[in-house]
Formats: sequence, C-alpha cells, structure tokens
Amino acid sequence: MPKRKSTREHLLNTGAMIVGESGLRALTVRGLSLRAGTNTGSFVYHFGNREAFLTELLERWYEPLFTGIRTHANIHLPAFEKLEAILGDVMEFLLRHGQFIAQLVLDALAGEQAAIRFISGIHTRHPLVLLETIREAQQEGSVLMGDPMNILIYLVCCGGAPFILSGQLQVHDPKAARPVLDLLGSILNDPESARQRMTWALRGIRRDFSKGADRKNASPPGPLPNQNIAALTRTLPSYLRHWGR
Repeated sequence: MPKRKSTREHLLNTGAMIVGESGLRALTVRGLSLRAGTNTGSFVYHFGNREAFLTELLERWYEPLFTGIRTHANIHLPAFEKLEAILGDVMEFLLRHGQFIAQLVLDALAGEQAAIRFISGIHTRHPLVLLETIREAQQEGSVLMGDPMNILIYLVCCGGAPFILSGQLQVHDPKAARPVLDLLGSILNDPESARQRMTWALRGIRRDFSKGADRKNASPPGPLPNQNIAALTRTLPSYLRHWGR
C-alpha cells in the first residue's frame, strides 16, 4: 500500500503546480488550501506565512539541481569532463522546468519578494561552481584561456538561453509569440536540439579545437569575478522590472 504523503509535502507539491502554471504571484494561502483540500489552519501550522512557504518551495525545487552539480564538481575526473557533467545537469533542469523558470522571472518583474531574494542569491550557487570548474579546466589546459565569466555567458547563450526564451514567450504573451513559436518552437523546445547546441558550445571552448594562437598568448586565469556575479544578480530584478514595463 503506497505511503500517504504528509500534509506539509502535499501543500508544497500543490504549490509547485500552481507556480508552474501561474507563478508565485498567483499563489494565495486560501487558494492553495482549497486546491490541496486542506484548511488555512494547517498551512499556518506548517509554514507560518506565505513568504516562508514560498522560500521553502523555491529551495525545495532548486536543491536537486544544486546537489547534483556539487556531486559532479567533487568527482575525481578531468575538469573538462566535470564541466560537461555539470552543464548536462543544468540543461536537464532547464528542459524539465522551463515554464517554472519563466514564471519565476515574471514574478521578479511583478515585485514578488521571494523571487527577487532567490534570484539575488543565486550567484553563490551553481554559477559559482561553474566558474570554478571552467577555471580548473583552463588550468589543466583543456579550455581556452579567457575570462571565465565570458566563457560562462557564451555557454549559457548557446545552450540554455534559447529554451528559456521559448518559455518566456509562452508564459509572457502566448498570443503575440505564436508566429515565432510556430516558426522556431520545434527547435527551441526540442531536448535533442538543446543538447546538440551545448555539445557545439563545449567544442567551441575546448583547447583541442583551437588553432594554436591561444596557446602562444595565453596567460593564467585570474581570480574568479565573484563580485561581478554578485553585482549582476543584485541588479537583475530591478533590470527585469524596468524591461517589463
């Protein structure tokens, strides 16, 4: 006989479904309780208030990705193989949760504090692990020399950005986006196409595919630009609000 889920877990699962469909901004305590078939007293007992619930929901949603990335980062493998594995984790997460991520960005646009806090603090997590792994791969000689942040931006633009763009178009204004989605949707939303883009992107930064000029003029990678990541993620929510006007 299957084990019955706890009320707390049931509320979190139901909340995740609501957020994936309509965003944090659509989640109310009363609406969540009704959909979950519980009462507001149970919600208050388990979470206290809406903000605490949303914070836990986002952490619960994100934790599997970060756990997988840290596991791959600590495996005793060449740095380039670790980078491939970590980017694979990120791509699979994007492919599985594209609509949720699109809603999260729109939540930040709408001023949802839980979304803003989450985005503002993300720089200490998987982007930092990726930057450290890129730098490690540069030191072992398997990745082209250059600013690790610039390489990370290149990888994001080649691999994940098209899928995120598709999610944003579908969630933000599906009617206006229909002509674009009809033309490009089969590629933007196709997992194999997304993985192929990431394969090409990794090939583009690998030393084996360079022409040799990089080897002659290379200098050791400098310190990781953590302060740049922090500044970027702190200002991103306000930029998004400005962009969404």
